[in-house]
Amino acid sequence: MRTSPVIFCCFLLWIVTAWQAWAAAPLTVLYPQVKAPYDDIFKQIIRGIEHQHQGEMRLQQLDAATSLPQLAKELRADSTTMVIALGKSGYQVAQQIHSSNSVVVGALPVQPAGLAGISLLTDPKVLFSSLKMLAPAVDKVHVLYSESSRWLIQIAIEQGQQQGIEVIAQKVTDLKDAIRQYQELWQNIDAKTTAVWLPLDPVSVNEQVILPKILEVAWERNIVLFSSKPEHAKRGVLFSTFPDHFELGRELVLMVEQLHQTKIAATVIPLQQVQLAVNLRTAAHLGMEYKPEVLRQIAITFK
Repeated sequence: MRTSPVIFCCFLLWIVTAWQAWAAAPLTVLYPQVKAPYDDIFKQIIRGIEHQHQGEMRLQQLDAATSLPQLAKELRADSTTMVIALGKSGYQVAQQIHSSNSVVVGALPVQPAGLAGISLLTDPKVLFSSLKMLAPAVDKVHVLYSESSRWLIQIAIEQGQQQGIEVIAQKVTDLKDAIRQYQELWQNIDAKTTAVWLPLDPVSVNEQVILPKILEVAWERNIVLFSSKPEHAKRGVLFSTFPDHFELGRELVLMVEQLHQTKIAATVIPLQQVQLAVNLRTAAHLGMEYKPEVLRQIAITFK
C-alpha cells in the first residue's frame, strides 16, 4: 500500500517542527566560582558543553553574592530552559528546580537521590576493563565499602560478572570495622589472582588511617591495588582513573537533551569518560611489563 504524498509531507513537517522545538531549547550552565587551579576543571567541562550544544546557551557563575533561591525561582519561571548544574552550589539549585526544568548535575561524586546526572565516581566497568588490560591474571576483586557506596557496589557486582571478574564486596560500618576487615582480608588473599579495589569511600578508604597501611601491606605482599581516586596512582596503587572533563561536558549535554526530549526517569550514572593513570614503579615491582599498545592507552604515568 502506497502512502499518500500529503500524509507523508505532513509527517515530515511534524518531525521537523518537533526537532526544531527541542533543538531550540535554551541551556543554562550553572558553575561555581573557584580559585585556580581548580577553576580549570570547570573551564574544561564548559568547553565540552559548548562543543556539544548547538543552541542558545547562558553561563551563570555562582559566587558568594548569588542568591540561589532567587536564581531557582527565575529558572522555574521558564520550564523550557534546560539546566546543567555543576558543583555543590549548582547541585543546591538543581534540588529546587528538578520538578519544573530538565536539569542534570555534574562535577560531584553524587549518588542517586531523585536527580539526573553523571557522578564523578568512575564506572566499575571502566575500572575492570583497565584491570584486565594491566593485570590479566586477576579474576577476583575484593572491595570494602560503607553505606554511601552501596549503589555503586551493586553496579560493580553485575558488571564484574559480565567481564569474568568475581567481585567480593564487604560492607563496613565504621573505621574500626574497616581496619578489622582489612586485617582478615590480608590473611586469606591470593595475590596472584586477586586484586583490591579502593573506591572513593570516606570510611573504607580513609586517607589518614586506612590508606597508608593498605599501601604498605600491598607492596610487601605484591598485591594489586587499583583505585577510583586520581591521586592514588601517584601514591603507589597500580592504577587509578581521573575524569576527562571535556568529554564529561559533552556527555552532560547529551543527557540533559535526552531528558528534555523524552522525559525519561531521572537517574545518576557513574562516570565513563575517564583517563588512565598508572604507576610504572609499582607495575615493575609486581613483575609487569607493558607493550607499546598498552602504554599508548595510558594518559599519565608515575615512576
